[in-house]
Amino acid sequence: MSQTSAPRPPAHDATVPERSAAGPKRIIDCDVCVVGGDVAGLVLAADLARRGRDVVLLAMAGPSAAVPSWPLDSVVAPGFPLSTLELSSRVGRDDAQELLILSAQSAEAGLALAERLGVEIGPRGRLTVARAHAAEDLYREHELRQELAPDTTVFVGADDLAALLGTETFAAGLGVVPAERVRTASLVAALEDTARAAGVRFVNVEGALSVDLKGVRKYLDMANQRVRAFQVAVCGPAAFARLGSGVARLPRAPWVSGGFRLPGSNVPYAGVVEEFGLTGLAYHLDGDRLALAAQSALPVMTRVGAARVLRRHAAEVYPVGSGLVEGARARSLPDPGGMPMLYEGERGVWYALAPGAGSLGLDFLAARMIVGAIAERDDRIALLQPFATGGLSGWTGRVARFAAFWHVRLAARLHMEKGAPALAPAQEPDLPAPLPAPSTAGALARRSVASAASASRHAARAALHAASGWASGLATRAASENGRRRRRLPVEPHGELEDEAPPQRR
Repeated sequence: MSQTSAPRPPAHDATVPERSAAGPKRIIDCDVCVVGGDVAGLVLAADLARRGRDVVLLAMAGPSAAVPSWPLDSVVAPGFPLSTLELSSRVGRDDAQELLILSAQSAEAGLALAERLGVEIGPRGRLTVARAHAAEDLYREHELRQELAPDTTVFVGADDLAALLGTETFAAGLGVVPAERVRTASLVAALEDTARAAGVRFVNVEGALSVDLKGVRKYLDMANQRVRAFQVAVCGPAAFARLGSGVARLPRAPWVSGGFRLPGSNVPYAGVVEEFGLTGLAYHLDGDRLALAAQSALPVMTRVGAARVLRRHAAEVYPVGSGLVEGARARSLPDPGGMPMLYEGERGVWYALAPGAGSLGLDFLAARMIVGAIAERDDRIALLQPFATGGLSGWTGRVARFAAFWHVRLAARLHMEKGAPALAPAQEPDLPAPLPAPSTAGALARRSVASAASASRHAARAALHAASGWASGLATRAASENGRRRRRLPVEPHGELEDEAPPQRR
């Protein structure tokens, strides 16, 4: 897609001294320079090196997407934080379907890679949950996901959800497959070893980094060395932050995170639980320890303040009382607006930034699409171009995010104060139907939730754990719906996330 026929410099250890005001600089020539050592950067660097590219990876010092201080394990799973309904309205039904299928394939390939590397994965599962006021919206999300990417979601009713999670806070749940918890630090360490074995050269960046990304040759200057490359990939929040004015400033969302002890808890579900919508909470349980993260309306400045916000969120789900908050901290994360920022900026310069933290499925998707664009002239990366600008920044973005946060919180509070019942059971059977119009969504949602709630706890748990064989025939069924030709091939031994003969978008 962005290949050039310009003559290539000597590969690997070729260095040329160059004089500067500060003295001679070491020159490092390469085909591709990856800026940022997060999961996406490591995967695409190793994959390109296996394909014969000479790759240099600039490892950023300081916080990154792989910082182990985030208390929750990451999860490899398909899908996006943005709802499927909103995704379809932004890019159209066909492109939304293609993005969902690419996401599912990338998650499956990412899990296969983690298993080959010997990284510990599990417990299994990712549940998106909704309180009573948002249960119908979650049901509609499930219906649309089933139409666009069949067999990737399972709807869980209130009774089964309470049995799985040990709380009656939530009225509906949506499980996705495949989904596995993965310790990010372990995955990053294994990927670094793999990248080095593939021939990727690592360069640590600790001081200033200035770049010139115009023209065929790209220049990245540090204190005493310069990297010259034909392609550049910028991956992760640390790389975005270090490039400064080279990348549009992104809005940031304030989060608090920490852990609680729940003595005597016996919650059977140990996967990741996330509240539906772009503001909410995420948590998982390991025995009697609850690891939790939640957004806040405004930045929290102290650990005491972070602990207070965490206790308020946790008390809405489990009886934490006034127990000690372990490792309470506040942090701000880049907020691209619910979708990954994944696009080509200047010619031959690629940008990848996943929203929030812990969504490794989006990192594998980013690596897959950038590798395809560089090595195979696959331009499906253009599917995400509408989201390239991210969310609103500056005071406008802060006010909009503040209003959206409190809109969700107040809606839930008013619903609880009114005592409105959750989706009531209905006597009639649940009949298959197309996505309901808004006027009939309530009745159909009640029938679906009643059907799900009548299922046994064991059936619900088995459905959530059915991660093997879930995707057989997925691409074939999707192609028959929209008449578009796709091929889904097994992961090759020497390519992490590649497809053969990718389609060209016009």
